[in-house]
Amino acid sequence: MHIEATPEGLSVFAVRAEAHQFFIELGKAAQVPIIVDDTVNRQVTVNLHGFTFQEVLDYLATAYGFSCSQVNGFWVVSEGIPNNPSSYLLSDIDAIRTQYVLAADAKALLPVFLQEHVKPNAAQNSVILSAPAPLLRKFREDIEQFDKPASQIMIHILMVEVTDTGREELESLLRWQNAGRGFQSDTALGALTLRGVATLPEDFTLRLQALVTQGKARVRANPSIATVSGRRASIFIGQQRFLSTPVQVGVGRYDQINFIDAGVRLEMTPWTGDGQAVIAEIRAEVSTMGAPDPITGLPDKTVRRANTMVRVLDGETIVIGGLRQTELRSREGKIPLLGDIPLLGTFFRSRHLERTNTELILFITPRVLSLTGHLPQEEEEALKRRLEGRGDGP
Repeated sequence: MHIEATPEGLSVFAVRAEAHQFFIELGKAAQVPIIVDDTVNRQVTVNLHGFTFQEVLDYLATAYGFSCSQVNGFWVVSEGIPNNPSSYLLSDIDAIRTQYVLAADAKALLPVFLQEHVKPNAAQNSVILSAPAPLLRKFREDIEQFDKPASQIMIHILMVEVTDTGREELESLLRWQNAGRGFQSDTALGALTLRGVATLPEDFTLRLQALVTQGKARVRANPSIATVSGRRASIFIGQQRFLSTPVQVGVGRYDQINFIDAGVRLEMTPWTGDGQAVIAEIRAEVSTMGAPDPITGLPDKTVRRANTMVRVLDGETIVIGGLRQTELRSREGKIPLLGDIPLLGTFFRSRHLERTNTELILFITPRVLSLTGHLPQEEEEALKRRLEGRGDGP
């Protein structure tokens, strides 16, 4: 450690010097009365030339977080983060309200050494720190760097049930639009699979309506949900069946009410940085209920899940399919009176058994909204027409 007063100013050089002794020697060289608090128990490394006494103090206060102030003609140096009454008297306190980040999250984004001294105020959504003015300025600047509005993302979901013929037509349409990329199907195992990523053609809605009219497809649901980038959105489409189960307790008996969900449950966590691409973590679950168990009285439940993470451009569609079902329909006809004759009536009755194979396909389209939470104007108008029942959507 070497400290010397020169005509140009103070020449200060120290490598891992004890901070308490360093400040005392600095005061002696500058002939300035200085008091160093006993809490100052760190090492400093500095190399400055031609600086004034106060400039050296300001540099160390900024670099190491010391608190330096002048009281009754004496310079008083203490630890910047107050841990006793003397250092607290030399510190300021600042409460910063965050606009877009939760206070607890803001604390976690700060440097590790500072986190234990920062107190979040959930009621005001603010973070509070008691420290010297230079450290508080840096504290505020750091928070302003990450307290930015996160993008909002609208997730459009189209759940379509199609027959084998309808599925083939949709696949042909999307494969042609996508130049053979994606949307390849392999449903032999009957599991949910990620089909691919596609940009839906402009006439997709008209084609789908045609399939619905022909009985080759049925739109089960078409909801939309908005979330903030990095936050999970969850939606359930189906039914909730309530069941009463008898429970024996001692000599008494009562009915316990349980419920079982069956349908489509979709959880999606989207992220976007530039507003042009979206990374989506998707968890899809499709469940169906069967006949009640003869012992428990509870229905069997079949669940199929798909977990994936994909990257799509804003407005591209993620296609998930694979849940195949077989539906049997029986139709009977007869000639009045003659069909009711015993034995002979079988010649005047007919029975037709129809087997239909269907597959459930999910079309998931994330859209990045503006800072005010809006889509482009033309898309907002189309959505408004659809909600009012005047649009051409399904």
